[in-house]
Amino acid sequence: MKTQRHARWLVGRLAMASAMGAAILTIGGCDSLLDVEVPGNLTEEDLFTPGSAAIIINSVIADFECSYSMMSADLSGNEDATWSTSGYWRGATDYLNTRPGGGACSRNSDTSTSWFTSFQSSRFIAVSVYDALTEWTDAEVPNRSTLLATAATYAGLFYAVFGEKYCEYSPGVGPMLTPMEVLAVGEGWFTKALDALGAGDAEIVSTTSLRQLALLARARVRLDMGDLVGAKADALQIQPGFVAWVTRDASVRSRWNAVTQAMTVSGWRTIGGPLYWNGFNDTQLVSAGYYNLTIHADGRQTVDDGVPDPRVDVIFTGQFAQDGITDQYIQLKYPTVSDDQPLAKWAEAQLILAEIEIDGGGLVAAVGYINNLRDVHSLPNFVSTDSDEIYRTMIEERRREFFFEGRHHSDKLRYGLWFPRGRGKDHKGIQFGFSYCLLMPISEYELNQNIIDEFGAGYEGPDVTDLNYTFQLKLSRSVQWPVPLTLP
Repeated sequence: MKTQRHARWLVGRLAMASAMGAAILTIGGCDSLLDVEVPGNLTEEDLFTPGSAAIIINSVIADFECSYSMMSADLSGNEDATWSTSGYWRGATDYLNTRPGGGACSRNSDTSTSWFTSFQSSRFIAVSVYDALTEWTDAEVPNRSTLLATAATYAGLFYAVFGEKYCEYSPGVGPMLTPMEVLAVGEGWFTKALDALGAGDAEIVSTTSLRQLALLARARVRLDMGDLVGAKADALQIQPGFVAWVTRDASVRSRWNAVTQAMTVSGWRTIGGPLYWNGFNDTQLVSAGYYNLTIHADGRQTVDDGVPDPRVDVIFTGQFAQDGITDQYIQLKYPTVSDDQPLAKWAEAQLILAEIEIDGGGLVAAVGYINNLRDVHSLPNFVSTDSDEIYRTMIEERRREFFFEGRHHSDKLRYGLWFPRGRGKDHKGIQFGFSYCLLMPISEYELNQNIIDEFGAGYEGPDVTDLNYTFQLKLSRSVQWPVPLTLP
């Protein structure tokens, strides 16, 4: 799955940028580069110069990509895509970890899953270099408009990820923001990126079209915020074949594909199959899992009954996993640690447009957008005039399209899909925890005076164990789930 960027960029370039980012920033509660500790005799002035602008931007991308890859592996348990097969990586698999990833992903090993701090680093540096670029001149910085747009896009991507996943978020030492407020900040950054590009476009390390990345990311947050007109206008501009990547390579661990390393190489989890709500309602299927997903000749999404769905390529190894109990299934979407992971792609634009059409009663158009995706993979077309069925099918298409792309956890929150929230047990009889939307590390609450002033000392976030607590972005429309409703 190598992209064109491998023909143009040295493999170690983003690895070097990641190291540069570590030198620029050891982030905690910093709200200025003057608060940052840098190694040796380096100073802020040594690193943050017009001549370093391009490498600083690459460090933003490197930190973001390292975090995103690890997050997509870690949260796959909350997506019911993976099951625990060892003592490691159990937290998300059994819904036990409400505060995942509280560290820098560059320090990850086969048994650690940190990513929060490196995401924060990417945001902080992106905002800082954007501000600096507005002061520097075109004469000082070649391709300044492209660098401005790149910084703004990746700042926006940070807010898009955190707005869709976190119960609440506070940037650095700032005030607490709701998910909707976080997304609004992201929308503003994407608009700044598009303004910087003007009527043009640019090619960067992760995509051949920075404009389409900013447009699609803005369409995503606008859909989340209920701005269907704005989301549709942006999504309509995404061209077939567009993709932006979380680039990966084998140079250093922070550049590895974390899904492949954790699930296939280390084998700390297996791909999950059909999941029933054991111990609470052991007859209720809550996830159809990811084994043998197919499309029937009549267009229905099925399990082991039709044409194999190439978007969800999973095989049984023929062996038990490390626990000696669970069958070991592996994904083939990313065969090696060098395989890139999609960050944004044309298929998402089609699904955004389908959802908007369903909402407005344009059922024929919605089915057409779904079938656009099917045609790419030579899968049977879907036919329906039933709004609820089309809605369910659209959500299931998202589940399959975004397999191991770090997206389904957000979809589960937004569409109101199943979370155990302390009830029931997994396939091995282990009690599920209360993971739902994510909470920041406790230190983020303890060190932020704005939070203490607003909520009082000792506040550590909303009570996700309260079943009445609902994620702000959850839609009011109920959905019959899972699809397929039964298994053969």
